[in-house]
Amino acid sequence: MTNQTPKVLFICKGNWFRSQMAAAIYNKLTSSNNADSVGTYTGASDEPEGQILEDLFKTPHFFEMMEGNGMNVRKNSTKRLQPQMLDEYDLVISMAEEPYIPDFLKNKEKVIWWEIENPTFVDQRIAEDTYEKIYNLVYKLITENQ
Repeated sequence: MTNQTPKVLFICKGNWFRSQMAAAIYNKLTSSNNADSVGTYTGASDEPEGQILEDLFKTPHFFEMMEGNGMNVRKNSTKRLQPQMLDEYDLVISMAEEPYIPDFLKNKEKVIWWEIENPTFVDQRIAEDTYEKIYNLVYKLITENQ
């Protein structure tokens, strides 16, 4: 990597929690807008693309925790992963799990795989635990790519 901040694409299943969190943390830690997030399942009939995050959560814990750390993601919207997106980024980080991993993502050499559980419900503990795990991975990613 060069001294420039790498462009990173964070991927999860629905693009409403893990990848949104990772992109926000990366952008804050690098003082950039070089990270984006998408979902592999976003756009399915039960998870339409373009949903506003604050409309998806039944509890405020995720937003309160993010805002307490200086990041506001309430108005972010969900986006679907497209194959050509992979070529637009220096690094691609996927947290998607089977069966939500398309073949074009499985076979891409530059994809880094993170195992972060996809919760069905986000309460304060899950929001904080997930934030800590993702923060540590993002911090490590940044320091290894400087």
